[in-house]
Amino acid sequence: MDNRTIIDNTNNETEAQVLKLYFEPRTWSFNKDCEHNVGGRSFMVGPDGVMAESYMIGDWGYNWTEIVSKTLLLPKNRDCSFTFWLNGGENDRNDEVCRFEVVLNNDYEQRLTYNLNRNYIPPVKKLNGWELYEIPFRTQDNEYTQLRFVAQKAYMTVMSAKDAAAYEGMADSADPFEGERPQRHNIVFNDGFPTDKWYGTQNLQQAHKRQETKDGAQYVHADRQNTAQTNAGIHMAGFDVGAFAASVQQVFDKLKQGRYVSVETLEGVVENSSEQVRSMMEGAMQNLRNALQQISGEMRTSTNMKLGQITASLDTLSSTCDMLENFDVEVLANRMRTGEEERDERIDDMVSDASDSLSDMADGLRGDIEEIADQIEEIRDALSM
Repeated sequence: MDNRTIIDNTNNETEAQVLKLYFEPRTWSFNKDCEHNVGGRSFMVGPDGVMAESYMIGDWGYNWTEIVSKTLLLPKNRDCSFTFWLNGGENDRNDEVCRFEVVLNNDYEQRLTYNLNRNYIPPVKKLNGWELYEIPFRTQDNEYTQLRFVAQKAYMTVMSAKDAAAYEGMADSADPFEGERPQRHNIVFNDGFPTDKWYGTQNLQQAHKRQETKDGAQYVHADRQNTAQTNAGIHMAGFDVGAFAASVQQVFDKLKQGRYVSVETLEGVVENSSEQVRSMMEGAMQNLRNALQQISGEMRTSTNMKLGQITASLDTLSSTCDMLENFDVEVLANRMRTGEEERDERIDDMVSDASDSLSDMADGLRGDIEEIADQIEEIRDALSM
């Protein structure tokens, strides 16, 4: 694989044929335009058991990382495909960046963007924790092409790969807990990293064993979709409630530290953070409703257990409401004031809007919490008859 070129020219006889491109790590480098690139290139054992070279980029933090290919001279109006193995690239907060981009004639604004997370683009094969992608694109009326991988808030590993046909003799081996984990299993780290989360392989195996003992084997082998929905209701659709509250607190703590120095940046952070919080809240409430609907047909003992778990989740969400309502945006405003009247007025308006937005979110969430709490009491009353 060291001798592979990034372009396979065996298919360039006619325009109708697809020009195949392959990821070759040694022809890639970190994008110097990014200030906080993290990661590195190294050899590791691939999904087929063969040692191959790869790039691991990004981390769990806010470091925006890009690796880029050399500029390629490709035929105009040519259909192309780019092949590579991918692992990781997702976190349990559902706010990661994991992308492949094609920049034609150095026109970044008109780049082609392919999101490689959350199943936006299904892989052509899943093998031993890795996913094989063959990304199609067309050069249009362009000759110069640069390829990019982008990562933020999650570790992402890209490895060189052969054509999909080379792996046809290997049966697909998807993650058995894929439908239950809030993030794609990252095999580069032991048990997905971090291992102390509820979605770690060992924890999920133990949870299944406990469920089998309690409800019998027929519940363990029930329809996978129903199992995934029940688990999502308990674990809040991709994040546990504790992690949710911690992520909200982390956002606010960074704002309090005054790490964002411009009004424009601060406005964007508040807006994006509010949207993220609102999205997580809506997902959490919807999945709590789904959990309530599903448990109606289960055994009484199991139902009481799940009701207790849902009640605990509601208590945590209620505490989060308190945090939203008690967040002192005035502290943030004082840190940002400069003495320039016009600038300070903008800051005051912005933090006032942020305060109102946080309060409105808390009010709306409390209404949903009360609604679900009433449903829980109705179910408990019915079970006691």
